[in-house]
Amino acid sequence: LKVQYQILFNYHWQTTQRLMGLAAKLDEVDYFHKPEDDSGSLHEKLLHILRANHAWHQSLIAGSQQRPLSRKQFDDIAALQAGFDCEQSSWDEMLAGWTEAELGESVNLIRSDGTEYCFVLWRILQHLILHGMQHHAEIAQMLTNFGHSPGNLDFIFFNE
Repeated sequence: LKVQYQILFNYHWQTTQRLMGLAAKLDEVDYFHKPEDDSGSLHEKLLHILRANHAWHQSLIAGSQQRPLSRKQFDDIAALQAGFDCEQSSWDEMLAGWTEAELGESVNLIRSDGTEYCFVLWRILQHLILHGMQHHAEIAQMLTNFGHSPGNLDFIFFNE
């Protein structure tokens, strides 16, 4: 189970980097363009992925919901890149430190409003992978619409 999640997170980070590389080729107008459905620009979607990964990471360390990353701190793709590099390193370290048994244990987390939740650790990890996959697909569609298709993102073709 541990190796499986290390592989899935590698896929998550590599897919994110691939999409960011294509997003970096866009001009600022397209990169920050908000669709008519107000679902968020490419930048906002990438920032959302970063903030979600960071929030769960920090919650697992502290046992409670922490302040989210500041949007102002990540105002362009270069800042996002630095944020993702840092987050990947932190997650890699955390994943390496868990045992197989720990992945099956329950974790109590307290939200900022004081509500306590109990989750099995592997379910949190699975949530992050699936959450990222949803937004990766949205970003891939947006990039395709701008003429920068990422091609096949299927996990089966992922090479570590």
